[in-house]
Amino acid sequence: MKFSFSLLGLIVFSTAIFAQPKTYLSLDEIRGNEEKVEKLSLRGQGLKEIPSEVLNLPNLKFVSFQDNEIEEIPPAINKMANLVYLDFKNNNIDSIPAEIGQLQNLRYLGLGNGQSETKVKGTGNKIRTLPPELFEIPTLEVLELSQLQITEIPASIGNLVNLRELFISSNKIPELPTSISRLTKLENLGCSGNELKEVPREIGKLTNLKYLWLGYNQIERLPLTLGDLANLESLYLKGNKINNFPKSILELKNLTKLNLGRNYLKSIPEELTALTKLKVLGLEDNNIKTVIEIVTQFENLERLDIRNNKVPVAEFRTLRDKLTNTKLYYSGKS
Repeated sequence: MKFSFSLLGLIVFSTAIFAQPKTYLSLDEIRGNEEKVEKLSLRGQGLKEIPSEVLNLPNLKFVSFQDNEIEEIPPAINKMANLVYLDFKNNNIDSIPAEIGQLQNLRYLGLGNGQSETKVKGTGNKIRTLPPELFEIPTLEVLELSQLQITEIPASIGNLVNLRELFISSNKIPELPTSISRLTKLENLGCSGNELKEVPREIGKLTNLKYLWLGYNQIERLPLTLGDLANLESLYLKGNKINNFPKSILELKNLTKLNLGRNYLKSIPEELTALTKLKVLGLEDNNIKTVIEIVTQFENLERLDIRNNKVPVAEFRTLRDKLTNTKLYYSGKS
């Protein structure tokens, strides 16, 4: 995939739920057991619509409709008031009903698209706008809106104060609202593949953030407040327009993964060595002439990508000899 963003937490969340007994796996299986059904997976079953019998299951808490051909979420979705987990990824949905906001126990909501072994060819949700009612579900912890056609994240996103993971990568979003600062429990924020030109300084309030994905945007600089993200472990900035190494990155002492590939960097600062926990460093497709004095000081470096820079082959050979425990990627730029 061109755009890289982490769905690890999302996968763990859903796997943990549906690994627990008992998960019903078909409509035939639930018939006669309506009162018992709490978990239901109808993933990849060729559904064109939500079966009416599912809407009437009184104790249903976890349901997945992923990888079907469903075209509409009916207003009657509000009858499923006990839902904690609701997954519509990879269908043919183009709008979200206002009634979604009545699911006041919901912790996980999946509405985006993504790769899947059971995805139906040619399908994909085409949601462009988000109803205000979506941001009236204070229990939400995971919201998956990747690979849609969203053009705006409203300020009311700040109402979802319990969000731990927010995935909005591969949309058409030009900016993040400053109200994002209210999402102080957020640990994973995926915004790659949008039209961001800048990152709001309020992002520095997200002090629990561990993973930040901002690749393939139009970002030229980062706010100094980024350095306040004391718990950040992974920062993905590949495919932007950064030509000077952002000083705020040098404050991220817990960073283990940093990707600044495919930007316009000409050098990396000596102060980068302060990031002593760094294990993965991506600098590919820049205009960097030398890295050896800096990268050889990283004791924990496991992976270094310097392909398509101006680093001479002689320096690469020296790096190969010195960084014996580091996987190196190299090719010169003519």
